[in-house]
Amino acid sequence: MDFVICQDMLKNASTNGQLFYQEKEAFSGVNKIAGKVMHDLELVFGYAPQSTNDRTKLGKHTIIYGTIGHSSILQELEEKTMIDLSEITGKREVYLFQVINQPIEGVESALLIAGSDKRGTIYGLFHLSERLGVSPLVDWSSVKPQRKESFSLSENLKYISKEPSVRYRGFFINDEWPAFGNWTMKNFGGFNAEMYDHVFELLLRLKGNYLWPAMWSARFSDEGPGLENAELADEYGVVMGASHHEPCLRYGEEYKYLRGENSIYGDAWNFKTNREGITKFWEDGLKRSGKFENVITVGMRGEQDTSIMGKNATLADNIELLRDVIQTQNRLIQENVNPNLSEVPRMLAFYKEVEPFFYGDKDTPGLMNSEELEDVILMLCDDNHGNLRTLPTKEMRDHKGGYGMYYHFDYHGGPISYEWINSSYLPKIWEQMTMAYDFGIRDLWIVNVGDVCTQEFPLSYFLDMAYDFEKWGTNALNKTDLYTKQWIEKQFGGVFGPNKMEKIRELLTGYTKIAHNRRPEHMNADVYHPVNYKETDQLLARIDYLLDLAEELYKQVDPEHFPAYFALVYYPTVGNLNLQKMWLLAGKNHYAAKLGKMEANKLSEQIKECLKRDRELVEQYHTIEDGKWYGMGLSEHIGFVHWNEDECQYPILMNVMPASKARLVVTVDGTDQHSEGSPWHKNKLYLNDFLEPDVEEASFTISSISDLQAEFKITCDHQWLICSKTSGTLDGLEKTNEKIDVKINRSAMSGETEGSIVVETPVGTVTIVVNASPIDVSNFPEKTFVDTKGFISIEAEHFILTQEAKSEQGDVHKFEVLHVYGKTLSAVKAFPTTEYFTPGKDAPYLEYQFVVQEAGKHELELYMQPSNPVSNDYKILCGIRVNDDEINIVNTLPEGYRVDDHNWAIRVLDNIDRHVSKINCHQGINTLRIYAVSPGFVLEKLVIYPEGKKPANSYLGPTETYYVGR
Repeated sequence: MDFVICQDMLKNASTNGQLFYQEKEAFSGVNKIAGKVMHDLELVFGYAPQSTNDRTKLGKHTIIYGTIGHSSILQELEEKTMIDLSEITGKREVYLFQVINQPIEGVESALLIAGSDKRGTIYGLFHLSERLGVSPLVDWSSVKPQRKESFSLSENLKYISKEPSVRYRGFFINDEWPAFGNWTMKNFGGFNAEMYDHVFELLLRLKGNYLWPAMWSARFSDEGPGLENAELADEYGVVMGASHHEPCLRYGEEYKYLRGENSIYGDAWNFKTNREGITKFWEDGLKRSGKFENVITVGMRGEQDTSIMGKNATLADNIELLRDVIQTQNRLIQENVNPNLSEVPRMLAFYKEVEPFFYGDKDTPGLMNSEELEDVILMLCDDNHGNLRTLPTKEMRDHKGGYGMYYHFDYHGGPISYEWINSSYLPKIWEQMTMAYDFGIRDLWIVNVGDVCTQEFPLSYFLDMAYDFEKWGTNALNKTDLYTKQWIEKQFGGVFGPNKMEKIRELLTGYTKIAHNRRPEHMNADVYHPVNYKETDQLLARIDYLLDLAEELYKQVDPEHFPAYFALVYYPTVGNLNLQKMWLLAGKNHYAAKLGKMEANKLSEQIKECLKRDRELVEQYHTIEDGKWYGMGLSEHIGFVHWNEDECQYPILMNVMPASKARLVVTVDGTDQHSEGSPWHKNKLYLNDFLEPDVEEASFTISSISDLQAEFKITCDHQWLICSKTSGTLDGLEKTNEKIDVKINRSAMSGETEGSIVVETPVGTVTIVVNASPIDVSNFPEKTFVDTKGFISIEAEHFILTQEAKSEQGDVHKFEVLHVYGKTLSAVKAFPTTEYFTPGKDAPYLEYQFVVQEAGKHELELYMQPSNPVSNDYKILCGIRVNDDEINIVNTLPEGYRVDDHNWAIRVLDNIDRHVSKINCHQGINTLRIYAVSPGFVLEKLVIYPEGKKPANSYLGPTETYYVGR
């Protein structure tokens, strides 16, 4: 018989019997989670189910849940051979989800949820919620499920969950003031157990199991009140950890409150001068909280997230002090937690300056392979901006304790913080974290989510990948769009139809792609070029399109689902895009003002509107759902000039005074060329768009410099050029500019290769020379790039050939295209990601074909993902070969490169790395090969130009130029 839940059975539970069978010997935390699932059912069916521990009061359809070793009914059903618990016994966090008939007298059909351990049972209970259409964000983000009258499961249903791919999976609440701190103080009165109940629920619903709690002003083990936070975590099966500078279950703020001249802990966070006090401080932390399930952080850093020793200390000094610290901590753990250290999960984070202490250098051995770390999880880190640092070598992967990764979706630090709203891009997370897993980092993944809110989308992805890497990891190449669709379905499946959910996908991928190109906090008026390659105007058009989509759905969503739409989609989308738009307009404003354009004054007003909109958005976010998310939008996010918000500078608005006589300026769109037409100054401009044989339309713009009526007249004597207007008037107030579209009819050129368009202005004449030299491309293969404008720009995926290679063991080495990954189109990366390749032997390569007009030295500029080297040799190598020349192995990193140096800072803010190599080109057709050599090489774009003739400056680089078959 199928298992059924319906409204009637819940409404009339007193007659029909209770739905949930709750055993007295069940874990209390499991019973609490069952209570949350009962509330989920109430949201779905409109009536709350009831539970009982009296079998005679159960209904015909019953839900039975339990944990192996803590459930007599599971044991009873197994003895009756109705279930087989051997399939999950001894496994980690696994559950059996099975429909069985007549398990108990009076019960016709039961849904059985059996967990291999406490978390297994909890995940099984939440699996029922998800089957009912309840989002994991039901509590945290007010995502309401679709109402149902009934729900059934087939009598043949039997599902056994997998063991999670990563052992410990979770997030770090960090940088919590002013946002998270104000939120929890207003809603819960502090960083207490009432608040953490919601955090733990979010973590467990997302199939995480590990947490670093808020720590900058909070004391997790004191403010529950008392131990209630830690006790609640233990009750729910949440494994508690602490950040990289909070060892032995003592949180950073605790020492600040306990230190003092007469304190038993001393008055110096210094293991050399206050060894006894610090040791006592750690010992008492282990005595207090060691009874709970933890991953104990070991090691030591300075107070307030700083280095442990002064600048004058040598590498050897630091290593020996850290070794002494860890030896002491291991002894304390043996004495106060478990004499068998190998049974105590411990973690040492190689964060910032600690990383060299592990590796050492050629003169000073590091802590690698030391007995003190034999069973310790070694946590590697990204560079705080989403780019992995060093990764385990093949030899290192045998480390008994395993490896962890500390990743960032939020960061408070240099070169510029980013803490306001989500700016993480799923394809980037996939590329980086799959590489981490491939390199053997499989024991612990934790991500810094700052204040949590607006990070729910990437956090879901991060934890789903950690839970089921087989589904979403390396084998899921180019599946982030699929994940996004499924995630949207979970949140809005009963709210929006397929067409509107596709629009939400556009919004989520659209705003995160733009934020990937430049985080909102990192924006300013000088990032994107205001005119070159039209990159600002094209991005503004994209932003306006997405903002219109967001508004369309805003008006259509019903009140019940409005809070979830606002919190998960509208606020992070519109907040991010509105801020990006403000800075793009500021760049245009400054550029227009320098040319005296009256348009600058209109742009100033638009910028003010964006700033006003920013403030309105935050205020609305704080008031919806009765202030549920009050405070979560308070982080500074505009105009950073330092690593933090100190001295942050809002947009500078440039207004122009009108000229005293009628004047106009003509500009060629996509370039910085301009002229007013005076015979005494430059009055000839060049429109070269039609040099690309497939371009059919270009444009120029005429703009006012005064607030007086100014007429223009356009003439063109070439039948093959058509302008959208031949005359017009601008007033400098309401109408400040006119865009003139120019179309070409190549069939009417009759051998002409150059034309001209004459624009008469009040002060003279501007001649626009139109070049349209015909190029015979019939003899060139498809995908051959042809130099028509003095340079060639190639999106990396537009190779003419990709060549695989094989290792001596027969493994296939090849490049794959990472769709939508890069700042412009995509990227290419070699797989397996862990391999070092030898060009000419086992290295895969990409082949590009291009044509240049003149032989000689050229420059090849590679645009790459700003990867850090996976080893401490500070090299990311690739091979370059042009025609029959030797393969040139180049290090794409600058000499002396280090994370945290000036070169690194530019790379992480721009989210791109550029490297220029000299190459020799023949006149005519050339072949370029790019070989994979080092892991971490991810190529997005290639630009080729004659030596010393760099294309016009821009943020995204030159737009892709013509290739055969485009």
